[in-house]
Amino acid sequence: MKEDILKILSKKEMRVGELKEKVKDEKLNVVLEELKDSGLIFVKKDQNYSITLLGKILALGLKDIYKTIVDKKDMFDFFRTRIPSIIPDELLSKFRFCEDFEIVGKPDLTDRKKEIMGKVLGTQPYAEKEIYVSAPDVYKPTAMHIMAALKKRPKMSFILPEKEYKESNFIKVIQKFANWETRTIDPKNQYMGLLDIDNKFCFFGFHTIENKPGWDALISTKDKECIEWVKENFEYMWDKFARKT
Repeated sequence: MKEDILKILSKKEMRVGELKEKVKDEKLNVVLEELKDSGLIFVKKDQNYSITLLGKILALGLKDIYKTIVDKKDMFDFFRTRIPSIIPDELLSKFRFCEDFEIVGKPDLTDRKKEIMGKVLGTQPYAEKEIYVSAPDVYKPTAMHIMAALKKRPKMSFILPEKEYKESNFIKVIQKFANWETRTIDPKNQYMGLLDIDNKFCFFGFHTIENKPGWDALISTKDKECIEWVKENFEYMWDKFARKT
């Protein structure tokens, strides 16, 4: 029954009454509680049952990845509090768990930005070839970053919510001089936050079960296969949802 419920909720969120019409079993309520306790589903404010990112991974049959996540507390806490949003099944099915995964992020916004940027600069100070970014807001680089970007002129591709772009004079100015292209997106379609530097290092994250942007905590990795997967998601959002400025 659990697999049936996950497959149903992976396609559409539902109230318990709707689920009872599809899963005719008197133990349904008990099983729903078990799935909630396991971090596979959650109840939204409107009382609809919905699937978590962890649940979607299991629903797609990625059992080995699911087990690896569950066995690592920090990863379990991450994936059970994120949602798959509109990431296509064919892309999520390609997801692989990499041993170097590390959670980066702090509750306080200022400290979080410092920690993330510190991680970036310590790993790859300045990109030489290309940078891909999907972000909920505009980060203003220091003068040193700008000079490096203008000197090495890496290809920079940014996806930003339209409101952030409109309110940022910095982006409008810098993209005239740097090799920089920005596209805007409806936040509901920006299902992944990410940063890819020269295909050597990346961060990525997803919306939370409260449907907040979710970049309070990100996964960092240097694994080539995972970075390629993150880039595929960037290209999907760029081509399908993002609009030229």
